[in-house]
Amino acid sequence: MINILKKFKDLQFGEPQTDQQMTVIPILGEDRGDVAEPSNVSFKRTSGYGTMVFDNEDTKAGIIPSNYMTRGKSAQDHAMSGAGIALPGETVFNNACCIESSQGGMLHGAEDVDILPASLRKAFTDMELRKRKKYNKLWPRITAWLKNIPGIRTGNAHLRYFYDDPKYKNAIESFCAAFEPVPNQLGAFILFEGVPIGIEIMPTANHWVEYWELLIRGCYGAELVKLQATGAIKKSSTLIIPKIPDDASAEEIESIFSGFTKSVQSSMVPLLNAIQITDQNSDVNSSGLHIEVLKTDSGGGGDIITQNTEPIYLSIVL
Repeated sequence: MINILKKFKDLQFGEPQTDQQMTVIPILGEDRGDVAEPSNVSFKRTSGYGTMVFDNEDTKAGIIPSNYMTRGKSAQDHAMSGAGIALPGETVFNNACCIESSQGGMLHGAEDVDILPASLRKAFTDMELRKRKKYNKLWPRITAWLKNIPGIRTGNAHLRYFYDDPKYKNAIESFCAAFEPVPNQLGAFILFEGVPIGIEIMPTANHWVEYWELLIRGCYGAELVKLQATGAIKKSSTLIIPKIPDDASAEEIESIFSGFTKSVQSSMVPLLNAIQITDQNSDVNSSGLHIEVLKTDSGGGGDIITQNTEPIYLSIVL
């Protein structure tokens, strides 16, 4: 058992941001890791069902965020089974998954990119499923995820039904405007009604700017909108963001937010202490990058990427 956050040094916490039932606490720090600029790493194509090809125009190895998802018209949408390391040039991942059950065609570039909804990501803490080279491996879980969402067709495992529906699309897009990056932001704690849902840390502030929208919109925003639509979101009496009095001084506001973030950190400790490393990849090249797969006792988990034993990336859904 490990407290995974203690592996990251010199992190600070910014002023909480909140919208509807979501609270985001920025994680701040200095850039770490010697990896490709995120703008130099992009999805290129699918070369077969369950296969995703990325192009890295940098001279350094790059990081593909956990469960990166690509969608395009008249082609089979795909998602990664976990995080990825993209070597300079082309890198092929052949354990990806299709996220439409009745659509053919190969992707050439991506019209839309996102990250899988938080609860679907939990499926890939199962190492057998993550490593399985079977394009339809997520379809039963997608079907279950779409069930009971008002106005969404059932019977086919198409995540596109949800993301393309105007009502839900507008709802998840609204989160992007509410949670803007702040200076020196590397990541965030994400909470629903005060309950910790995920922890995200990127190697650099540039990585956060590149990927925060995919996380807030496609992963956590989509999950919250789905919970709202199905009436499944439950209010919690703990860790609700405090109200700031209108006449509060700057010092009082700082003290209130400091106390709130400390209470969030303390609530995270049991979860963090319960995280186990369930799988570890060997070095993929001289960059010294490793992907370790994490799992919590509560059924959550994700990925941590280290470079020469120092952690530079973390993505966990709780």
